[in-house]
Amino acid sequence: MKKYLIILLFFFLPFKIFGQIDAIKGLAEGGIDLLSDLDVEAAYSAISCCWDNGGVFLIGFMIDHHKEIMSLRNLDPTVVSFEARGGFAMGYHYTRSKNYIYVNYLPGLRGNLGVLSTDFRYNILTEYTDDFPNLFTSWEWLFLLNFEPDEKFKLTVGTGIQMEKFTDTYYNEHYIGFKLGFADNRDYLDVDTRFSINYDTGEFPFFEGGIRYNVRVINISNVFVYITLGGVYQNYYSSHDIWAAQGGLTFNIH
Repeated sequence: MKKYLIILLFFFLPFKIFGQIDAIKGLAEGGIDLLSDLDVEAAYSAISCCWDNGGVFLIGFMIDHHKEIMSLRNLDPTVVSFEARGGFAMGYHYTRSKNYIYVNYLPGLRGNLGVLSTDFRYNILTEYTDDFPNLFTSWEWLFLLNFEPDEKFKLTVGTGIQMEKFTDTYYNEHYIGFKLGFADNRDYLDVDTRFSINYDTGEFPFFEGGIRYNVRVINISNVFVYITLGGVYQNYYSSHDIWAAQGGLTFNIH
């Protein structure tokens, strides 16, 4: 357990890398781009320091745990797989003057190779006010580490980049989530959170927490298909809350 805690602490060091929607856009215009403000020399110094203090241990742990995860492949074939997700979430907000309907389209891709994963997602928040759509979009690219002590439980942590399309602004985004298998590991519950940080102001341009139950409806030799049902909460610039019911399909090719 100690080695898992050490890895988590190491991984979440604050690396300085790389109706409501109208209000969110107004807040977004004050953001500072992560890449344009990057101090290359300072970033190199920070990474060198972290490498000297824990890099060798991290690499050794990753190699050992990768072997452990790969040994579970007969029990959990998804440890080496490619996933395509077609998700959406729908919310409703009532006011005396206007009613707001939110549809959040969340298509995504994830590749899994033992201890390593990479995740790409497009976040399309759509607000319908009196049937007129207004969009606020971003894409996210994350690099993840998987900790899987057995075939029924997986903890995933990672970091990456969120690119906000309205202002063409980049933020550092972090991720943590876990997966718990049910029904002889055919179905699973997954809970995750992802949040981006503006290091210059200390604010969170984006925060999300979600919980989903995934029911396997197709099980053939190299393909699993899941129906996903759950809920999601999003907050933009620590000011605007979006609560929504979530659903969709997940295709896992392994």
